[in-house]
Amino acid sequence: MSRLWKVLALILCFAAAASAQIDVRGQILLPNGDYPSNPVRYYLTSDDGRLNDYRFTDSTGRMIIKNLSGLISYTITVDSDGETYDRTVHSFMPSYEPTLRLTLRPLLLRVVIAPPTVSAASAYKPQARVIALYEAALKEIEKQQFDAAEKLLRQAIHKDPRFAAPQIDLGALLMQTQRHAEAEQILRQALGVDPKSTHALLNLGITLNRLNKFSDAVTPLREALRLHPGLLAARLHLGVALVELDQFAEAEPLLQRVLKTPGSEEISAHLYLGKLYARTGKYDQGIAALEIYLSKTPAAANAEEVRRLIARMKRELSARR
Repeated sequence: MSRLWKVLALILCFAAAASAQIDVRGQILLPNGDYPSNPVRYYLTSDDGRLNDYRFTDSTGRMIIKNLSGLISYTITVDSDGETYDRTVHSFMPSYEPTLRLTLRPLLLRVVIAPPTVSAASAYKPQARVIALYEAALKEIEKQQFDAAEKLLRQAIHKDPRFAAPQIDLGALLMQTQRHAEAEQILRQALGVDPKSTHALLNLGITLNRLNKFSDAVTPLREALRLHPGLLAARLHLGVALVELDQFAEAEPLLQRVLKTPGSEEISAHLYLGKLYARTGKYDQGIAALEIYLSKTPAAANAEEVRRLIARMKRELSARR
């Protein structure tokens, strides 16, 4: 066989393999490298427009995507959960990448979608050596070296307590590592420097909710929403705090508005609307909201608790009839 025919044969073999249907196996990891403890929802699209839908991994982040074409490029998008990881996008071609390992981007920096309100503090210019420490910390965060990042952020704060940015990002880092009491302290410190930081206000409100300080959470969340009315996470977490405080009349429209934007905030809004309706006796609406929540997060850590609440509301409905 001539060299030309050998080359043509190799090309034809590759084309046949690429055009075959391929099952792609993948693993999604949290920003710190751990396996998820609940299913992760992802959005799968194809360049030819034939595939365009939401799917779920198993409860540890594993997935098998069956019957993909080797010649088409696909994109996986994982929306932010609003607490731990940021929106993460990965494109791949099955013939080149039949096994995926996708580490989610940490949700640490600039969760505010629109520009935050500018204040004198946010325009403050620190010394070059402090900026260098801060920028080095951001690089460590990108590499997911969180211990090194924390050390650099604390050095920057020590050298210039008037520089709000490292305080804000240290607060977010402490939130991610579940050190909420420390996060509250550093975020309050940051707001003492820059009281109009939407990022710090939002994260302080979320942290206070996690510490069950719902009354304290309301004020920073209201202020974050006032400064940035389009901030969906602030609307959600303010609604959560108000539900826990039994302030249902204000909480319901906040959570209803969150439902209009698909994503992790929308899923949480279904959960808290379900709780709200359960407490206000609107059992039909509560059952519907919680069943949607379970359909989107079937293996959530609180799934059994939610199922028990649905069962209780169904019993209450039966007793009324």
